[in-house]
Amino acid sequence: MQRSLEQEVAHLKRRLEREKKARESAEQLLDDYAKKTFIANEKLRDAVAEVEHKQQEIEFFVKSTTQSTTAENNQTLVESLLELSATFIDAKFAASFYSKNGIQCASPSIIINSLNSIAISSVEELIPFDIDGPLPNWCIQELAPSISSAESTWLVYLNFKYVDGVDGWLVMLIDSPTIDEEKLYILDSHIAQLRHSLEKLNNDVLRKNESKKAVTLKDELSEARKQLTMADRMSSLGILASGVAHEINNPLAFISANNKYLKHALLPAIAELRNLVLTIDDLAIRESILENNLLSLEDAIGEVLQDNMEGLERLSKISDSLRTFVHTGGQQFSKVDLNQVVKKSLKVASFSKEYRQAVDVVLLEHEALVQANSGEIEQVLLNIIINAIHATKEGGAVCITVLSEGKYFLVNVKDEGIGICEENLSKIFSPFFTTKAVGQGTGLGLAISKNIIEAHGGSLEVESKLGQGTCFTIALPKVMTAVNAEAME
Repeated sequence: MQRSLEQEVAHLKRRLEREKKARESAEQLLDDYAKKTFIANEKLRDAVAEVEHKQQEIEFFVKSTTQSTTAENNQTLVESLLELSATFIDAKFAASFYSKNGIQCASPSIIINSLNSIAISSVEELIPFDIDGPLPNWCIQELAPSISSAESTWLVYLNFKYVDGVDGWLVMLIDSPTIDEEKLYILDSHIAQLRHSLEKLNNDVLRKNESKKAVTLKDELSEARKQLTMADRMSSLGILASGVAHEINNPLAFISANNKYLKHALLPAIAELRNLVLTIDDLAIRESILENNLLSLEDAIGEVLQDNMEGLERLSKISDSLRTFVHTGGQQFSKVDLNQVVKKSLKVASFSKEYRQAVDVVLLEHEALVQANSGEIEQVLLNIIINAIHATKEGGAVCITVLSEGKYFLVNVKDEGIGICEENLSKIFSPFFTTKAVGQGTGLGLAISKNIIEAHGGSLEVESKLGQGTCFTIALPKVMTAVNAEAME
C-alpha cells in the first residue's frame, strides 16, 4: 500500500513537471509572439509616418510647381512660393526683403507674422545684404534670447536674383528645439525652381521658348490625368467587385446550361413516371413508387431550378454592368441624359458590399441632355455616391436629385452622414488628401472628379457641416432643346 502511494506521488510529480515545462514553453512562445507583434507594429507605425511625410512632400511639390507655372509676375511668384515654404516648414514669421548693391532698397513684404515679440528691424540687421552672389543653400542661425521670447527660434534665409540689379531674400523664423534639415533640403530644390521661374519671367526670349514646352507639358499632364483616371476607375472596380470571381462568365455559362438541362430533362421525366404509375395494376408496386421522394419533391425541384435561373440571370447582369463600367469608351463626347447616367451609376453602386440603405432618387420628367463622355460622368457620380454611402454607414438618408437651373443641369448628391469638418472642406479636392484609413482610399477620387467635370465646362461644388451631412453639386451645361428653351423663357 505504501509503495503504491509512493508510485502515485512520483507519477503526480512527473506530471506536474511536464505541465510546468509545457507552461514555461507556452509562456516563452507567448513572449516571443508579443515581441514580434510589438516590432511589427513599430515598423507599421514607421511606415505610416513615412507615407504621410512623403504625401506632404508630394503636395508641396505639386503646389509649388503650379504656382511657378501660373504666376503672372515676379511679386506674385515670390510671395506665393514663400507662403508655401513657410507652411511646409511651419514658420512663425515669413517675409521677403529686397536689396540693391548690398543695401536694402524696399520695404519687406510680410507674409506671416505670429511672433509679435520679433521686431522687423532686428531681423533686417541679421540679413547679410552685402553678400556677393547667390547663396548655395539655406543659411541657419539661432537667434539670441533678447530677440525672441521663445526658447529656440531659428533664423532661416536665402537670396535670389529678383530682377536685374535687385536681389530678393526669403526670410523665415521657426520656433523649434531643432531644425528639420531634411525639409530644408526639399526647400533647396524649391528655391532652384523659384530662381528658374524668375529667370523665365525676366527673359522674353526664354518665355517664348518655354511656351512651347508648356504645350508639351500640358499634353503630358493630360495623358497623366487619363492614366490616373483609369487607375481610379480600376481601384473603384476592385472595391465593387471584391466578391466577384475572375472570369465569372465562363462558370455562369455552364452552370446556366446545366440548370436548363435539368429543368427540361428532370421535370418531364418525373411527370412521365407519375403517368406510368397510373397504368400499373399491381397496388403494392404502385404505392412503392408513389412513396418515392422524387415524386413528392416534383414542385420543390421546379421551384429550386427556377430560383437558380433567376440567381444566374442576376449574376450575369452584375457581370455585364461591371464590364461596361470598366470600358473607358474613349474620349468621345455625345449627348447624354443625366437621368439615365444617375440610374446606371446607382445600379453599379448597389453592387458594393457597403450598400445597405435605400437611396432616394428624384429625376426630371424630361430628358436632361448634356454634351459629355458618359463613362467619365458615371465615374464621377459613382465616386460621390460611394462616398455618401460610406458617410451614412451609421445611419442617415442619401438622396440624388436632378435639377434644371438656367443654362445648367444640376445633380445633387446629398447625405445625412457624418459630414466634413471645416478644416478639411478646403482640402478634399487636393490630390492625395484623404480622411480614410490606410489602404481604403488613395485621395485621388475627388481631385480627378473635379478635373473631369471642369474639362466638361462644368463645376463640382461641396457644402458640408460636421455631424449634419454633405451635399455635392455637379453642374453641366445644357444641350439646348425646345424643352430647355421654353423652360428658360
